[in-house]
Amino acid sequence: MRLMHRSSSHRWSQWTLNRAPWVLCGWILLTVVIRIAAPSWSDVAYDGDFEYLPDEMSSVAGGHLLDDAFPGDRSRSQIVLVLARDNAKFTKNDEIVGLDLLRRLYHRLAEVSWQRAFENGYRGGPPVEGAAWASWIQLTRDALDQSIAADELFYDLLDERVPDDAPTIYEPRMAIAHWDRGKLLEAWGESEESVGEDFEAALVLMPELPTIATDIKNRSLDPWKPLLDVLSWNDPVIGSRMRKEQSRLAILKLSSELAATGNIATVEAIHELTAEVLDYSTQFTEPGLELLTTGSAAIGGETLTAARDAIRYTEWITVAMILLILAAVYRAPLLVLIPMVSIGVAVLVSTSLVLLLTDWSITGIVPFLDIRIFTTSRIFIVVILFGAGTDYCLFLISRLREEAAKADWPEACENALTGVMGALLGSALTTVVGLAMLWIADFGKFHHTGPIVAICLLVGLLVCTTLTPAMLRLAGPAVFWPTKVKLVGPQPPSLLPLDRVNRRWIPAELWNWIALMLTRRPAATLGMGLLLLLIPAGFGFQHEDSVTYDLSSQLNHSAPSRRGLRLMQRHFDIGEITPVTVLLLRKEDTPRKEFEKQIQSLSEKIYTVQGVSTVRTAADPLGDFPPDRDMGLLSKDAWRRRALRNHRVAQQYFFSSLPKFENRLARLDVTIDGDPFSIDTANIVTKVGQFVEYQTGVEGSKWKDATVLLTGTTPSIIDLRSVTLRDNRKIKIAVVLAVFAVLVLVIRRVWLCIYLIITVLISYYATLGLTLLFFQRAYGDDFVGLDWKLPLFLFVILVAVGQDYNVYLVTRIVEEQRKMGWLAAIRKAVAKTGGIITACGLVMAATFFSMTASAWFPPIAAWLGLPATNSGPALRGIIELGFALGLGVLIDTFYVRTILVPSAVALFGRIATNERQTTDQPSAESPEV
Repeated sequence: MRLMHRSSSHRWSQWTLNRAPWVLCGWILLTVVIRIAAPSWSDVAYDGDFEYLPDEMSSVAGGHLLDDAFPGDRSRSQIVLVLARDNAKFTKNDEIVGLDLLRRLYHRLAEVSWQRAFENGYRGGPPVEGAAWASWIQLTRDALDQSIAADELFYDLLDERVPDDAPTIYEPRMAIAHWDRGKLLEAWGESEESVGEDFEAALVLMPELPTIATDIKNRSLDPWKPLLDVLSWNDPVIGSRMRKEQSRLAILKLSSELAATGNIATVEAIHELTAEVLDYSTQFTEPGLELLTTGSAAIGGETLTAARDAIRYTEWITVAMILLILAAVYRAPLLVLIPMVSIGVAVLVSTSLVLLLTDWSITGIVPFLDIRIFTTSRIFIVVILFGAGTDYCLFLISRLREEAAKADWPEACENALTGVMGALLGSALTTVVGLAMLWIADFGKFHHTGPIVAICLLVGLLVCTTLTPAMLRLAGPAVFWPTKVKLVGPQPPSLLPLDRVNRRWIPAELWNWIALMLTRRPAATLGMGLLLLLIPAGFGFQHEDSVTYDLSSQLNHSAPSRRGLRLMQRHFDIGEITPVTVLLLRKEDTPRKEFEKQIQSLSEKIYTVQGVSTVRTAADPLGDFPPDRDMGLLSKDAWRRRALRNHRVAQQYFFSSLPKFENRLARLDVTIDGDPFSIDTANIVTKVGQFVEYQTGVEGSKWKDATVLLTGTTPSIIDLRSVTLRDNRKIKIAVVLAVFAVLVLVIRRVWLCIYLIITVLISYYATLGLTLLFFQRAYGDDFVGLDWKLPLFLFVILVAVGQDYNVYLVTRIVEEQRKMGWLAAIRKAVAKTGGIITACGLVMAATFFSMTASAWFPPIAAWLGLPATNSGPALRGIIELGFALGLGVLIDTFYVRTILVPSAVALFGRIATNERQTTDQPSAESPEV
């Protein structure tokens, strides 16, 4: 079998190197063609977390039900604008800033609602009951009315302080709002007098407006497209819940999921609008007024912005680090250029390939193909492909240096590729198979990301075993210039300088000494090595579940959304803006009056669940009137309750207008006074769900056999935690079994493969424990846990990638053992591979550590006076994962592979020898390891 394997490698080497010019031209042509054919990353990349939960999860099924019952009107996330003073009451002058904000926001709402009406078939006339566009064109009218009303109040408060600047369509008056309302009334067929009043007002405010204003259909409003509604403190009915003595709230309801890519542009547009408000209006009030954004969409948008910055930093820092390491290892220009060209081709071809496959999957060109990529997938492709690709090139070039000292160049190239082919294939397969096991995950991001990276790695392996040797073959011995290949034996590359007196490679002596020490006392070395690693591994095993699903904790305290969240929490209950939606769907219709009574009765029962703050229903849209509050007809708040019931939000929100849901679907909003991402809040929501579910199973209950679904931020977090914990368990088992199978196939020593798996598992837990300790100290009181994705990605990548160097070392031991005894084979393999594996480990660790660049590069760049490149806060999840992966690779490289693996091989070799001696075996050097 080994001869067959070597024969296949030899034939591959001959075929590749004999056609080196054609191989080079073929890769160049393929790179150009596939890059042109592939779509851009942003065109096909997906985002979000909750969108990729299994369909059977309550939050997902509830979301689908809301989409069906309230088509086009479902708010998936929101942005909250907080206007507040910390230590003083809101003043009359502060109202100027608030009204300036509202008049602009309501006008934006009118614009996007009008465009949405056109998209749903509006061609003119007033609203028609039942038409898909009716609610949107009515909302357009309402929003324009509110914009103009806020504008009039704003201008009244300015009094004599209007600046002398030339007027614009927004300043000092909303001339464009009057113009748009005139156009809308004209389309509705209103009287000429009504239309003329708005047009006249617009022309008085800005005479040149008709030549400036763009038709509503042609306005560029893409960042505002998700906007569904604006709820503010200025609303006469619901505004009281968003108004305090020191602060005001405005809530923007969005159709996009909180982590949707489009939220980046939406958040940036909001920041631009608020900057315009502050620039124009704060001159009329006293210092100390803050206007900040927060809410799920703001947090999600800033998280994606941070991820985008992290990807950009990672790519550039990775390239820079690899260039520096290659230059330090080889000090030969061509030996730096050839790996970089190879990796560049691998990245271009592999990413273009997965983009094409994703596009074909989305468009259905290839039936049954199910591939998706995500914005953050790119960071894994870059770091793993750059690290692994560089390692493959280093392995090949190291072997070529040895072979070139013993044969002419064509034969040396052929022998080098043949010699490392098995090791490269084995090390690559462990990574590919390990990552491919993510395919069994139920969570969509895990399910798709692993196989995508595995495909890219296969392309990288193909490039490094065809294009790289072809370029080396064509370049000739000149690749080592300015050094020359000496005929005194193999010379492995080194990160350390040459001994210029003896002209010898110092690392060779170092690794010879290490190999000698390890094989002299293998039992003591192994025992002490395992003991030292087991201490942090025990801590990591004990605290493996110390993770957080809090999306906001991924951003540092300086992030605008977190500052806004803190400002809002000082004045409002955060649960008010993140309610849990409870849906009950009956099989049969119920008369409306009876249905409303049953909903009211159920809401009163939900109030008995400990932790519930309010229950909002059509009868009590804001949850202002719990069961213990007296509300007679003569109560002073009775009028307000009636007004709330008739408010457009209540009319559209709690009951579906579709006949199949109208008297079957009950919708309630439950608010919890607590952080929607916290475990405590999740426990309360779980109890609410269990309580309502219990009502559907009680004999004689009005809700018997009804379907219960919970949706919202907290239910989504609960489902995400449930699915990912389940995925973690089965993926870890699958990865270990798959990598073990590859190791057995390559190494063919079952006991040794078991030991290698055990060492990498200990390495994983030790890395996790040390990472936890590091970030606990780094974040201090702000530490709430590692990012929830870190343990799984760390496990899969370390178990898969961490075996690369073990495979390379052990396959070299097996190769050398064919020519000498086990003890000499171990010593020679360790000495020959020590330098190159160390260099490879440093390359891989450097690429992973580059993921942390968004934390340290911007301050360094600022200190050096370089132009600012950071457009947002650093993303803690990527920083933590980059640190953990880099640390794990260093532990594998300098500890596991250097101490634990050689000492174990030596110990078992000695045991095998002793057993043979006791059974009268004559040779101590004969057994295979």
